[in-house]
Amino acid sequence: MLHNDRFHSLDALRACALLAGILLHAIMPYMPGWPFSYGSTSSGLGILYFVIHIFRMALFFMIAGFFARLLHQRLGTKKFIKNRLQRIALPLIAAFFIVVPLTIIAMIWSVRQLGIQSPPNMQSPIPIIGPPIPWAQLWFLYVLLIIYALTIGVRSAAERLDRNNILRTKISSFVESLIKTRMALIVLTAPIALSLFASPWWVQWQGIPSPIMGLIPNFPALLAYGGAFFLGWLIHRQQNCLHFFARDWLLYFVIALSATSIALYIGGITPKFIAITLSDMERALYAAAYVLAQWCWMFAIIGLAVRYFATPNTRWRYLADASYWMYLIHLPIVWLLEAWMLRWPLHWSIKLSLVLAITSMLLLTSYHYLVRSTFIGKFLNGRKYPRSLSLPIAEAEKH
Repeated sequence: MLHNDRFHSLDALRACALLAGILLHAIMPYMPGWPFSYGSTSSGLGILYFVIHIFRMALFFMIAGFFARLLHQRLGTKKFIKNRLQRIALPLIAAFFIVVPLTIIAMIWSVRQLGIQSPPNMQSPIPIIGPPIPWAQLWFLYVLLIIYALTIGVRSAAERLDRNNILRTKISSFVESLIKTRMALIVLTAPIALSLFASPWWVQWQGIPSPIMGLIPNFPALLAYGGAFFLGWLIHRQQNCLHFFARDWLLYFVIALSATSIALYIGGITPKFIAITLSDMERALYAAAYVLAQWCWMFAIIGLAVRYFATPNTRWRYLADASYWMYLIHLPIVWLLEAWMLRWPLHWSIKLSLVLAITSMLLLTSYHYLVRSTFIGKFLNGRKYPRSLSLPIAEAEKH
C-alpha cells in the first residue's frame, strides 16, 4: 500500500484488535467460573474479558471490510481474490495443521497437571453444521473468507443490476446519513439482537457466539461479523463517516458504558460458559444492551483513533505488520506457559504478568528475526522488510 493510501489510525486499531485477543486468551484461566481451576482468580479479569470481548472481533471485521474495499479498488476483483487466497486462505491452512495440534497438546497438559480424569464438558452448545472441524482461534480467518466470497458475489450482482451505480450510491449515502444522525445504532442493533434472542442455545455471557467449530458459521455470528464487515466496506465509500465517529466519540463511549453495565447487571459479573435462565424481558434487554454496547464501543474507539492517532507512527506500523503473525501462533505459547506455571504457588497477577511478558518477547523476537525479512513474512504480508530498517524506533516524524 502506498504511504499516502495508509489509514494509520485504522492500522493501529487492527493491530490492537488482534493483540487484544492474546490478552483475552491469557486471562481466561484466571477468571472465576473457568472450567479448570488454575489457582487464584479475579472478578476484575472477568469484567475486563467481558468488556473487550464485546467489541474486539466486530471491530476487526469492520476494519477488515474497510481495507478490503481499499484493496479491491486497487487490484480489481480477480487480483483481489488471488491476494486474499494467498494472504488469508493459505496461512489458515498452514496454521491449522501446525497451531491447532500444539494448542490441543497444551490443553491436554493442563488437564494432566490438574489430575483430571474426566474433564468438564467443554462441548459448545452452538449447533455444528457439517464436519466438526476445530478452528480454535483461527475461526476468524475462515469466516473472513466466507464473508469475502459473499461480498464479491453481492457486488458482482449489484454491478449487473445497477450498471449506472445509482442504487449503490444511494445506499452509501443512506448509511452516511444514518451515522451522521446517529440512527445507525438502532438499525444495526435490532437485527443482531433479535437473532441472539431467537437462538435457544445462546450462551448470553459470551455474547456473539464464536463459530469455532464446523463448516457453516452460526447465523448470529455471520450476521454480526458480516454486518460489521459490510459497514466497513461502505464506510470506505463514504469516508466522512470516520469524522462523524470522531465528532461523537464521547457520546458513544457514555452509551457503551451504560449498555455494558446493564448487560453485566442482568448476566452477572462472574463468567458463565453455559446458557443462563432469564425471563423473556431480561433476555431481550440483555441482547439489546450487549449489541448496542458492541456498536458504541466500536464507534467510540474508531472515533478516538481517527482523532488522535491519524499521524504516522513507526511503533504502531511495526505492530500492525507483526500482529498477524503474533495472533496466528500465540495460543499454544500462552497455554503451554500457563500449563507450565499451573502448580506454581503464586498470585494470578504474577503468573499473568510472566505469561504476557514471555509471550510478547517470544512473539516479537520470532517476528523480527524469523518472519519480517524472510519468506514467511512475504507469505503472510505479501512482502519482505529489510531487517536493518525494521526496528520499531520512534522515527514517525521523518515520514
